[in-house]
Formats: sequence, structure tokens, C-alpha cells
Amino acid sequence: MVSIAQTALNTLFWEAAVMLLVIGFVNMGGVGKNEPRDFGIVLLSGALMETIAMAFVIMEGDIFGATVAAALVLLLWMLGIGLIMGKNLMAMNHALWFTGLFFALITAELIRMGAVTLSLAIGLLPIITILLSIAHYLNMPLIGKVAGIISIIDGFAFFVLAFAGAAGMVLP
Repeated sequence: MVSIAQTALNTLFWEAAVMLLVIGFVNMGGVGKNEPRDFGIVLLSGALMETIAMAFVIMEGDIFGATVAAALVLLLWMLGIGLIMGKNLMAMNHALWFTGLFFALITAELIRMGAVTLSLAIGLLPIITILLSIAHYLNMPLIGKVAGIISIIDGFAFFVLAFAGAAGMVLP
């Protein structure tokens, strides 16, 4: 069962990498049509895969891992559904804001635990989510582009975590 949970957690890292890269490039603009519904479909597909992987982490009893995964899963479901439906975008902004605050608390705990690489990857999430919420609250696309750049960097950080896990390496 431990190998299933480790594989599931690694899948969460991989999905986080892909989702953050997609979010980053879409927010940078100039990539594709930037159609909100298409973006929502990508986020919902990630949310579905993250939910399945999270179920295995929960079955293993990794409370901390499952809680962190749940925040990302909730965010992907909220954003995906909101973008596809095109309704209640203010709720999406609030989800971004509060999830950012939650990720900040998780980052503080990861730093306390000494998980350097994971705290770096998770630590960029509060910056991204809060900047995206501010960009939407104030209707300032430039702030969204800054969040997009940070999201791309974070996507690569999660990609490194996923690759290390797949290769059996333990990062500090």
C-alpha cells in the first residue's frame, strides 16, 4: 500500500506541474485562443486526476499530504467549473484568495518540518493564487502576467519533484 500512496503523491506532483504550467502560459497570454471554457476543461481534467490520486493518499492515512492535495483539488474544481459555466467569478476570486492563505500556512509547516524542496514548490502557490485573485479583483492583467511567470517557475519546481519521485530520489 505504501508504494501506491507514494505513486499517488508523485502523480499529484506531476498534475500540479502540468496545471501550473498551463495556468502560467495562459496567464502570460499569446498562447492559443485563451478561451476561458477551454482553460476550464483543462483544469477539470486535472481536478479529476488529482481527486483520484488524492483518494490513494487518503487511503494510506497521510493526513498532511491529503490536506495539501485537497486544497489544490478544490481550487482546480472551483476554477474549472467557474470557467466553463462563466458564472460567479467572484466566488473564484475568493477561492483563490483563501486557498493562497491556506498554502501559506502549509508552507510554514513544511519549513518547520525541514522539507526544503517541497516548501519551495508549495511556497510559490500562495504568491500565485493571491496575485491571481488581486489581478481579477482589480482587473489588472499585468498582475496576472506576473502570477503567470511565477506559475511557470512553480510548474517546473513540481516537475522536478515528480521526476525525482519517479526516479526514486529523495530531495531535501
